[in-house]
Amino acid sequence: MLERIDRDAIIKRASELMRSGATMLAESCPLCGSPLFKLTSGEVVCPVHGRVMLVKTEEDLSKANVTSVLTELEKSIANRLGDYVSKLKSSKEVEFEDIRNIISWLDALERVEKIRIILSKEKEQEKTKARPTRKT
Repeated sequence: MLERIDRDAIIKRASELMRSGATMLAESCPLCGSPLFKLTSGEVVCPVHGRVMLVKTEEDLSKANVTSVLTELEKSIANRLGDYVSKLKSSKEVEFEDIRNIISWLDALERVEKIRIILSKEKEQEKTKARPTRKT
């Protein structure tokens, strides 16, 4: 796959990123070797793969893995719910078991979102602790 990546398209995308205010970083994408860019929002992206996460410690790696698993889980649940929606649209009768399964998948989706909120709050607390306090 990496051999098929169009070099000119990568350069064009990198140029677009820089024109939009992104900063080229010294780090490169571990998948393709392209330079990484930091957007004005603080997000780090690869011109080939899009959003990437930089990890410097084992703890960062662990958090990145959790985030990745949650994202994949969310996608899988959404796909399953989409299957049920399609089934409901095409069916004249709604089966009780399908409704129960939809509710279960929605509960699972809600749990994923709650975990994301908890992790987000923890991240904000870490940022607050890391900020130097000003004495007046």
